[in-house]
Amino acid sequence: MVFDGCVDRPRANRRSPAQWAFLRTTRACRLWVTAAVVAALVVPVLLVPLGQGSTADSWVLTGLLLIGLSVLNVEIGRLLEGGRSDNQRPHKGLSAWAFASALLLPTWWLVPIVAFTYAHAWWRGLRVTPWKWVGSAAYVVLAASAAAVTAHLVIGDEPDLMHGSGLVGLVGVLAAAAAFLAVETVMFHGSAYLNHQDDEVWLRQTLRTASFYLTEAGVLLVGGLSAAIWTGGGWFVLLLAPVYLITQRAALHEPLRERADQDEKTGTLRFESWRRLAILGSERCQRRRQPWSVLFADLDHFKAFNDAWGHLVGDDALVAVAQAIRAELRSDDILGRFGGEEFCIFLPGVTAEEALRVAERIRCGVSSSSIPRAAPITISIGLAAVAPEDDPIEFVSVLTAADRALFQAKHDGRNRTSLVTVDAA
Repeated sequence: MVFDGCVDRPRANRRSPAQWAFLRTTRACRLWVTAAVVAALVVPVLLVPLGQGSTADSWVLTGLLLIGLSVLNVEIGRLLEGGRSDNQRPHKGLSAWAFASALLLPTWWLVPIVAFTYAHAWWRGLRVTPWKWVGSAAYVVLAASAAAVTAHLVIGDEPDLMHGSGLVGLVGVLAAAAAFLAVETVMFHGSAYLNHQDDEVWLRQTLRTASFYLTEAGVLLVGGLSAAIWTGGGWFVLLLAPVYLITQRAALHEPLRERADQDEKTGTLRFESWRRLAILGSERCQRRRQPWSVLFADLDHFKAFNDAWGHLVGDDALVAVAQAIRAELRSDDILGRFGGEEFCIFLPGVTAEEALRVAERIRCGVSSSSIPRAAPITISIGLAAVAPEDDPIEFVSVLTAADRALFQAKHDGRNRTSLVTVDAA
């Protein structure tokens, strides 16, 4: 079956002020981030009586030490990365110094310390969309404020975290770290799920991985250990430099693994990574007697497009197409780049009719997407749908069927969807 009908959609015009990054987010997301920034400026001042009231050394010296450690932390990260800037980093190391500040200083100190650490990291190349960077800093301030109150409830006014056997201080640090992580998780989930899905793909994926929370917990404990040594052993804290190095390597491991799995141009999965996850998904669907589908999508006349508009505009077109596809997918759907101008999609738990509707939305979304300085582009889609079966179906058979369906869509005139159903042999 071949489908080629499409409802016209208005094309996007050039960006106006109303389309600036923050203003393009949802209203709920704007309210969430704005409230967080205002709270981050007010809450630490209001919580001063409930946080740390004294420290073993002067506040200024302690604050300068934490700022110095944050600078060291960022510079070690740049050294490990060869000075390369990255706009998709968890920035986990910055949490440690806000957490240490919560344990060592009155809560109002969180505002200047976090502001400085984030400003320095930005200056040194950790590029993120500005509103997300400011929002992230606000979330860290609020999480550290909760940690400060929690630590004070357990430890009281004792300035030495290693006082006596150190057990009380240890419990206080662990409780404070749990409070920090809980508030931080809630705040980042707010940004991820109140905003548009296609603008938060990376954050949503990150928040679903256990490694994010494990690494963040480790970073917080490094901050807690630094604070404890500062109160009990003073300048011995400088001996923790190798620990900072190990922490940065841990924080970098996940982004490096993600870069190996993802296509840098479009942000989609590479084919081998996609195939591995899609096979696992298909096996899960078959165990649960659920339907599933595979889509192969290929840009029409893309060589001619590149010849006419140039390869740089062709790259822009690939990015625009990936975004248009992603906008029509659910969080459980899996998008990959097969190679060149071809994309592959795994849809778990959908019937053939539902998968066809998704494919048609994708096709229409691509044809109505705006590509700067270029003509519109269209896409052909081959769809192989699998109904629940008692007998398992080989994944490679479904891939082959989707590829045949794509060939049929091309043969029948392009800019259309061709559907085949796959039955167990």
